[in-house]
Amino acid sequence: MRSLEALHAVLDPAAIVTDPQAMALHLSDWRGKYRGAALALLRPRNVEETSAILRWATATRTAVVPQGGNTGLSGGATPDSSGKAVVLSLARLNRIRAVDVEGDTLTAEAGCILADIQQAAAAKDRLFPLSLGSEGSCQIGGVVSTNAGGINVIRYGTVRDLVLGLEYVRADGTVIHGLKPLRKDNAGYALRELVIGSEGTLAIVTAATFRLFPRQRVSATALCGLDSPSAALKLLSLLRQSAGERISSFELMCDAEMGLTLDLVPGTALPLERRHSWYVFIELADSDPSGRVGELLTETLGTALGENVLEDAAIAQSEAQAKAIWHLRFAVAEANRRAGPIVSHDTSVAVADVPAFIAAVEAMATERFPEARALFVGHVGDGNIHVVLLFPQQTRRDRLGDLAATVNERVFAIVGAFGGSITAEHGIGRSLANALSQSAQPEALELMRAVKNAFDPLGILNPGAVLARP
Repeated sequence: MRSLEALHAVLDPAAIVTDPQAMALHLSDWRGKYRGAALALLRPRNVEETSAILRWATATRTAVVPQGGNTGLSGGATPDSSGKAVVLSLARLNRIRAVDVEGDTLTAEAGCILADIQQAAAAKDRLFPLSLGSEGSCQIGGVVSTNAGGINVIRYGTVRDLVLGLEYVRADGTVIHGLKPLRKDNAGYALRELVIGSEGTLAIVTAATFRLFPRQRVSATALCGLDSPSAALKLLSLLRQSAGERISSFELMCDAEMGLTLDLVPGTALPLERRHSWYVFIELADSDPSGRVGELLTETLGTALGENVLEDAAIAQSEAQAKAIWHLRFAVAEANRRAGPIVSHDTSVAVADVPAFIAAVEAMATERFPEARALFVGHVGDGNIHVVLLFPQQTRRDRLGDLAATVNERVFAIVGAFGGSITAEHGIGRSLANALSQSAQPEALELMRAVKNAFDPLGILNPGAVLARP
């Protein structure tokens, strides 16, 4: 470990981990789909130590793979199998530096858990609206680096819409101090926008300043049964007319996905009298304690039932019932992990195109992969649909690579026909780097490579993620 000796002078002993057992959890993604090897796991305590690590990495030309809560779905936080890279865990940078109730901002370090940020905002009577299924373990640096979305994008946008300022470290160790809590800043190029969503390939995010919002005082949650995605869009239109900006979440799920969740995840139950072809999860919320969200939801769903847009609906009568409904939605990833061999996608199309897109994927899957089950779940309010093809348990593991490549080719062709995106919130990572190089406009790809070279001329930051190796 001669190459690590220089780091012992600037890092505490707990910051340099080389024991194979201690590193094991950091060398695989949570699904076990991607596995790699590393020279060491490095765990800095602050931005100064992060800077020292990157200065060392530049001097030794050592690849650095940044890692947050390791909850990603695209392989972007897993090193390759060479064992020459170091994994950089930001978990020890876990301070909430400031909560400004007058300016409605919160500044937190990259290792802070998302749920802790939500709680810190709530303690000051504010709302941090980002909400994900992995919010109990994912870290802020990771959600910034992937421009995470979640269930509240329809109202609050993605992480890019929530970040006001960033502190990050360049590949050469230079710290960029950009934690300005400014709502308007037009001075020069928007470098912050490049770093957000770059998956650790341009810089290492060490802290971020976020927008906060008024805390929601009243909310209403419902699970609805429908016969089609087209009906879901009609329901969304009715809700927008009646509730407007009070719509916090509007999620779609097919019955096959619901069935897997009910069968494979303990503690789940369907609050409807029977199963339906499709389901919509709804949450309305208002910061005004006298807001009529419950009445609005009841009235709108009643109208939808009268117009045969809905088949059935269950409105939560307590916080516990609301949590039980959302547990069905958040448990999908775990259900899919337990179900068997899957090929999953994180696609987006225009909201109006969602029904036709789903129909096109279903037709393709029936024709090309009759042994597979097509599953759909996603944030229909913003056009982000997760397409999953579930193959039989007896599918040979050595066939999965070829199957995945073929499925991806077919699904991405449909995405392209609709003018959509091959990833909406999970990122490119390593899993889609080749797909990006094939689907992106060549001139745009050339600009991406130029940006990468400007930030990281030696190519040591997360090599192989986002941009395929030349």
